[in-house]
Parts: sequence; structure tokens; C-alpha cells
Amino acid sequence: MRQTTGRDSDFNVRGYIVKKRRKKWIIISIILVLALAVGGVVVKKRGKKEDPGAVVRVEEVKPGELTEEIGALCEIEPNEVVQLSARVSARIVDMPYEEGDVVTCGDPNADPPIPASLLIKLDAKDMESQLRLAEAGRNAQKAQIEVEKARIESSKATVTGLAASLEQAERDFQRKSELYETKDISKADFDNVKYKLDTLRAEHQSAKYNLEAAERNLVVLRHNLDAAQARIEEAKELLSYTIITSPINGVVTRVNAKVGEMVMTGTMNNPGTVIMEVSDMSKMLAVAEIDEADVGSLEVGQDAFVNVLAFGDIEFKGKVDEIALKHRISNTGTRYYRTEILLDNDPNVSKLCTGLTGHVDIKTHKHTNILKVPSQAILAREVEDLPLEIRDNCSEVNKNKTFVTVVYRFIDGKSVVTPVKMGKSDLRYTIIQSGLNEGDKVIVGPYKVLENIGHDQNIQDEREVEAKKKEEEAKKKAEEQKTVEKGESDSNETSSK
Repeated sequence: MRQTTGRDSDFNVRGYIVKKRRKKWIIISIILVLALAVGGVVVKKRGKKEDPGAVVRVEEVKPGELTEEIGALCEIEPNEVVQLSARVSARIVDMPYEEGDVVTCGDPNADPPIPASLLIKLDAKDMESQLRLAEAGRNAQKAQIEVEKARIESSKATVTGLAASLEQAERDFQRKSELYETKDISKADFDNVKYKLDTLRAEHQSAKYNLEAAERNLVVLRHNLDAAQARIEEAKELLSYTIITSPINGVVTRVNAKVGEMVMTGTMNNPGTVIMEVSDMSKMLAVAEIDEADVGSLEVGQDAFVNVLAFGDIEFKGKVDEIALKHRISNTGTRYYRTEILLDNDPNVSKLCTGLTGHVDIKTHKHTNILKVPSQAILAREVEDLPLEIRDNCSEVNKNKTFVTVVYRFIDGKSVVTPVKMGKSDLRYTIIQSGLNEGDKVIVGPYKVLENIGHDQNIQDEREVEAKKKEEEAKKKAEEQKTVEKGESDSNETSSK
């Protein structure tokens, strides 16, 4: 057995001490690591906060009114437009009015009478010659009638004379016949008397025929006189076409010809020369193209509101004045019905010009005592994406369809998907027929949040967020004010010492 020396004993003691120290440091290290780990978890848990969610706009569902509207593009036109064309082919010799000039149709009952504005004067030489020719023909016809009347009187006298001679010849023939029967005269004398009687009878009959013919010819001449008079009236009317006056009170809105130009009359295939256009600008129309799907809701007298691009800050009011009974085809191939809106007599109407474009909203039907929400709040979601409880127990959900109409309610900082049944709508709001109650809070925006929002998400009402922000700012200002006041107080104490 090996005996230990003093040196070996020291070595063993040192080794024991080193091992013991190592074990101690290992334990301390483990304790430190565990402490750091636990501390990190605690710090991590304390630092982690729940996401409050996106800030949204919330509105309370309230009863109200909603008016259905039909919107369409429109064009401004005068209430009355007259296009002036020539009814005779002639050269223009005078046009005293230009575009923008005010003209009148005149007033014969005024004191003194107001003449109509002469707009166009045409060369009338040919028409004046035709009038003189017609008047000469009428005068010649009158003279012919007088000649025929004299001839008739002469024929009547001839008939009367022949009638007397015939009566005398008949008496002579009667006497000669008696004498011839008693053989007191010869047959030659009897034949002479009979020949004279027959001759007078023929002459008398001929005179009667001549008289009848003259009387009938007089009737013809009188008809010819009427025809001559008609030709005079026609010539006068043609002559009147060379003077064109204003048919309405208005403004000259277009001039298409100049003095010296030749104007042509219209035919079946040629509308003729439109010389000038006069418009009544005192009343203006907004002419809209209403789609055939909406025309059934239109009625004469409905209120309309017109916004013209050239006057964006002015809203013009009017009423539906006329609805076309037959459709037209637009440039895009769609059917529309021309609808005229007569604008109210407003001072701003005088600013409008023909041809301006804009947009019209026609109020068609008013709903009262209904629940409505902003149209932006209404979304479409797949039926399969709804929570099971809502999908099975909500009457507004039709499981036979892929999509359902929903809104998101705001309840205790959460978004709650709510199927609804909607009705009519206008440009901003939609009627809710079922699914919501008065007082419910509905998320209405912003649209970027609504587009991706889901059920049971954390959300914040912007009103509440804004109120907290203002409260914190007020609190911060109060503390700053308190600090400033304390600093001023300490400064005053120091200066007094």
C-alpha cells in the first residue's frame, strides 16, 4: 500500500478545491441562464400588446327618406328653335341682322303697332313680273266677260224678234191653209207661206241655241276670271316669300348665308338652304337621353336637377316637360328616349348657351320612414365564408346562391358580418328592407378597409379615436402649463431672496 506524502496531499486538496469551484460556477451559470430566459419571456409578454385594429367610419342606422333618381347626360337647347329657309329660289339682297341680335315677331295690337323684324330680303323682280302678268290676264278676262254679256243681250233681242215673226208667219200659214183647201190660192202660194214658216222656225231655234251657248260661255269666262284672280293671289304669295320676318321673339343664333348668295327651295330629297336660325332663349331645355330600362319611371312634371360642365358651381332646377313616345338609336347602338326638361325661370338660366353639355338627375319616387345606409357599406360575400351560425339562422341568406349581400356592424370594437335585404337606392344611400334595426352601428368606410374586412376583427371607431387623441393632447397641454407655472414660481422665489 502506497503511502501519501505531504506533496501528494497538497495536490489532492488543490484538485478538490478546483472541482468544487467549477461545479459552483456551472450552477451559477445555469441559474443565470434560466433567470435571463425567464426575464426575457416576462419582458416579451409585457411588451406584447393586442392590435386595436383599423380605424373605420361608423354611422348609426336611423329612419329617414330616400328619393329614387334617374341620371343621364344632357345637352342644353332653347325651348323653341326656328330654322328659316327660302320658299322661292332667289338672290339675297339684304340681311340686316347678325348672330346675337335680338329680333321680334311684332305686336299689331300695341300702340303704336310694333312691326316684325325683317330678317331676309330676296330679289323680287321675277315675282313682281309674274304678278303684273297675272293682273293683266285678269283685266283681259273681265273685258271678255263684258263683251260676252253684250253678245247675250243681242242674242236675246234676236230671239224675241224671231219669235214675233214666227208668230206672224204661223197666223199667215193658218189663213193660207184655209184658202188652199177652198182652192182660193194656188199651191205655189201655199208652198211659199209654208217655206217661210219653216225658215223662221229654224232661225228662231238657232237664235235660242246661240243665246244658250253665250250664257254658258259667260259662265266659263267667269271661272276663267276666278282662275286669273287665283294666279294673282299666287303671284302675291310668291312675292311675299321674298320678305322673311321673324316668326318668334328671340335671338339670331346662326347665319348660314351672305348677301348676294343664291338660295334654293327644298325638295323631297333636299331640305333646301337654311339661311338663318332664330331661338327663344328666354326658356331653355335640358335634353336627356334616358335609357329604355328607366323610361318607365318617368312622368311629366317630375323634378329634375341639372349640372352643366361650364357652370359647375350652379345647379339648375327644372321639371320633365316632354317624353318621347318612340325610341331613338344612339351612336353606340343603344336605345334611348329623348326627354325634355324645362328649366325654371332663374337668372342663371340667361348664362346658358346652346349646345352646352351636362348631367341631369330626375327625381322619380320618394320613400318615407325607411331605414337606409350609405351604399358604400353594402358588400357582397360568399355564402360559404359566413360563420355557420349566421349561415344557418339568418333568413336573409339564400343557400342556393353563391353570394349574399351584407354589411358589417360595429359591436364592442369588433366587426360583425350581417346579411341584409336591400331595396331601392339613389346615388348615395340604399334602403334596407330587413337585417338591420334602428340604432345599429354600421361600418361605412374607408373603402380600402371595407374591401378586406372580415368577421370578428378588431376595429376602432374614428370618432372614439379622435376623442381620445384630443383628450391626451389636452392632458399634455395641462401638464406643460403646470410645469411652466411651477418654473415661473421658483424663479420668482429665487429673485426675491
